[in-house]
Amino acid sequence: MEQDFRKKTFRGAKVEDLIKELENLSTLCEGKSEQSAHIERQRFYEGMAIAYTTIAVKLKGEFDYIEPKVFDELYPAINRTSPPKSEIENEFLSNCSFCHRSKEEIGDLALGPNVSICQECLEFGSEVINS
Repeated sequence: MEQDFRKKTFRGAKVEDLIKELENLSTLCEGKSEQSAHIERQRFYEGMAIAYTTIAVKLKGEFDYIEPKVFDELYPAINRTSPPKSEIENEFLSNCSFCHRSKEEIGDLALGPNVSICQECLEFGSEVINS
């Protein structure tokens, strides 16, 4: 009987430690999201914070299951809070994705899918590859 009590206590302590770690990770991701200047990184960290929080709440026993319709609502909610795609595209058209200097400051940019690079960064990248 005493051994069963120890097992339950030990497992409980491990679960509590896991819950604390998940809550810490969620807080860390929320902070990273707020600090990030890039919308893609913000959304990534927000998603991770949601995942960590969901797991922690589940481990606490605050709910038994998640209905699939909850997940169906997450993506539209994120879309409503995201800036219009044209704002994101304009950033790539007007700033170097690597040094973040403006097109007016550095001249023409080479454009790729959702990314741009100035001549100076392109040359630096070439030097790195050649070395």
